[in-house]
Amino acid sequence: MDSQGNDFLGAGKLAPKHLGLLHGKLAHQLLIWPIMQKFSIFLVAAAAAVALYSTLSGWVTMDDSSPNSGVPLELDYDGYSEGINTVLYDSNGDINYTLRASRQYHYKDQSSRLDEPYIRLFKDGSSHWNIVAESGHIAGESTDSVAGNINSIDLSGDVEVYSLDEHGNRTVLSTQFLTINPESETMETDLPVDMVTTTIKQSGIG
Repeated sequence: MDSQGNDFLGAGKLAPKHLGLLHGKLAHQLLIWPIMQKFSIFLVAAAAAVALYSTLSGWVTMDDSSPNSGVPLELDYDGYSEGINTVLYDSNGDINYTLRASRQYHYKDQSSRLDEPYIRLFKDGSSHWNIVAESGHIAGESTDSVAGNINSIDLSGDVEVYSLDEHGNRTVLSTQFLTINPESETMETDLPVDMVTTTIKQSGIG
């Protein structure tokens, strides 16, 4: 007992009430520690799952994208070319028609797809019909494997057929789908067609 009448224990010793408080804190820490361990393990597992998902997502994105953004991903074509320019001649050696396209895909069934086709039909050595479209399709059976002539071309997407006569008068036919035979210079469609000349404007079906 000190001069003020307070009890105390020697240095390095704790009073019983302090021992009880310490015991309670220690028990609480021992109870919290396993919970913290489990929570830490959960966080690590969650982080690993997020990292794995991000990696797999990156792989899927890479697989779905085309190596060349300007070329669509195709799985069944066996030939590809850019900037094609084909000239076909008649039996007399005169130009019959020309075919241009920004891209051409040749498929295993011998059909072809054209991007931005441009066809010019010739008569007496000069072009008298010009045809443009967004895309074109040539069926495998539409091509003469011997002569190389094309019997039929399906054009789609903003198809325009235009010509100028000897007086400079312009005629324009517009539709969304058109089948043409370059050899016979015939054209047909079941869709609406607009015809515009310098003097008239008409619309019809087919």
